[in-house]
Amino acid sequence: MKWLSLTVYLLAQLTAITGVTVINPRDGRVETGRTVLVQGKQIAAVQPSSAKFPPGSRRIDGAGKFLIPGLWDSHVHLSKAGVLSLSLFIANGITSVRDMGSNFEEVAKWRSQVESGTVIGPHIKTSGQMLESRANIERMKREGTIEPVDRLRIGVANPREGRAAVDRLAALGVDHIKMRTTPDLATFLAVGEEAALHHLPFAAHPVDTPAQLIQARLKSVEHFLTYPALRLPQDQLFRRIKASGLLFSNTMANIPGLELTPAAAAARLNEDPLRKYVCGYLANDWREQLAELKDYPKSFPAEMSAEYRNFRAMRQAGIPFLAGTDVAVVFMYPGFSLHKELQLLVTEIGFTPMEALRIASYNPHLFYADTQNNGSIESGQPADLVLLDADPISDIRNTKQIRGVMFAGRWFDRQALDQVLTQAAQSCNVQ
Repeated sequence: MKWLSLTVYLLAQLTAITGVTVINPRDGRVETGRTVLVQGKQIAAVQPSSAKFPPGSRRIDGAGKFLIPGLWDSHVHLSKAGVLSLSLFIANGITSVRDMGSNFEEVAKWRSQVESGTVIGPHIKTSGQMLESRANIERMKREGTIEPVDRLRIGVANPREGRAAVDRLAALGVDHIKMRTTPDLATFLAVGEEAALHHLPFAAHPVDTPAQLIQARLKSVEHFLTYPALRLPQDQLFRRIKASGLLFSNTMANIPGLELTPAAAAARLNEDPLRKYVCGYLANDWREQLAELKDYPKSFPAEMSAEYRNFRAMRQAGIPFLAGTDVAVVFMYPGFSLHKELQLLVTEIGFTPMEALRIASYNPHLFYADTQNNGSIESGQPADLVLLDADPISDIRNTKQIRGVMFAGRWFDRQALDQVLTQAAQSCNVQ
């Protein structure tokens, strides 16, 4: 890169991450001995370590370390997790999240604070309130719940109400539409049509058959493709799903906790060292979730075995996945649990570590059809980066070996990240 205006670069100080191995999951490239130059909130250049950079630049020693794009958690619930959860994502190398059901005004305020630098947290894409069958909302209120239902969900009973809900959310400025349950197929299809009119990606639970998910122009299906699981082989169906552009977010990390009895779950939670980061509303909500756990039917292990076979077949068919955790579900710790999800993508589904990193950095941009940002370490891309002490390609568990995180050009070294974690725990204790 030619330094045509050295004075300008010195005024807007460059940061140079030197001697690092750069991992680009988007196209599977690994480049050793590189220097990554960051100016402001963008990557200015990626060059050989032998190339010179302007004097006065801030230098971060990357020798023997590995640089990956900032990670995404593609399924979180921020209003439930609370504002104190935001810094935990950054401390764990998650620089972006896809919020799947929250109070829009609340999350929009947090997003503004994050982007202005007054609050530490990730970039936020949000659906605002999730759409829900009106009958399901009435049941929740009748049975009683700690959740402020109307702040987080919009009840719809027919296609007209479904379209009106999408229009309302679009006017607020949401980034996508999320539907959890539907009163009928007609309403589901109407929501998909209205979301498409507003050019908003549509995400939903598997409320109908895969064929109907495709017809509704769904962009991502959450948790399972169907439940109970499809019986293989389904090669033709999986080819149709791939051709449709549907992404699959299976949130495997939260499944083991759902299989526990209330007593076993409570014991596990009490012994968990990460418990110190859960407080306020989330702690109360988790207690309610634990009380609601019940023994799964004897068929559950067999169903889950079939689901995992489908996951592996979908991977073989080339269907793109997303990496999400369902933060706000019990045992899903903001930031921490994504690393478990990455491990499961490798050990249970058969993705390579490079593919798992691609799922958690590049694939969210497919969901949003974002052609400007592509989750890579290249000139002009956002300066959202994670510096690791160990190679995640040789062992995906090394995504936890974080030496530093850069968010929008702001650098958090290991000491700063430890301070973030300490402050989060202390803030929880105050509540």
